[in-house]
Amino acid sequence: MRALPKLLAIVLFSSAVGSAQVAPYAGGGIGVNGLSFQSPYYNVDAGADWGGPRSTLFEAEAGADTANPDGLKNGVTVRAHGLAMLHATEHWRLGGGVHFSELFTSKYDNHSAWPSVGAMFEQDWFRLNAQYLIPTGADYSLTGPLFDMRMHMKGRFYFRERVGIYSYRNPNQVTPSHHVSAVADFGVIYVFR
Repeated sequence: MRALPKLLAIVLFSSAVGSAQVAPYAGGGIGVNGLSFQSPYYNVDAGADWGGPRSTLFEAEAGADTANPDGLKNGVTVRAHGLAMLHATEHWRLGGGVHFSELFTSKYDNHSAWPSVGAMFEQDWFRLNAQYLIPTGADYSLTGPLFDMRMHMKGRFYFRERVGIYSYRNPNQVTPSHHVSAVADFGVIYVFR
């Protein structure tokens, strides 16, 4: 008896996915990091946007970069995020999501997750997603705005720029203090649809 509701849910979900506009993408770029990490670093990302111009937009993305803390040369940071943006007006969406980051090095690994709230402005050739990463209460938690801009170049290629302006508290100092820094990367993505 339980199989029937599960089957019905799978059929409804599959038909929603099939009828929605899905736009998978992949890209890479170069960036600079002011969070006591070596610069420049290189990044790759892949993800998908799901939804139409007048409906809710879902985005899921995963990526990695070579930004290493000063003094280390063998680390990699793995990142992921998921967003849901509700259609508010012709060009605006409002919503939020979750961001995740994990730094793997030979000496340690460090991970963080942040809920976010944000707004997205969208036109045919341009999209700006502005989010605020909400601190989770961890001792070394980043907080601040994150901007993700995409501009159409030619065909299925888009220029992408991401800028984060973060504040954080370093509990490992003798007198813990607050710091402000920025991260910026630039690259190109290809949309497969």
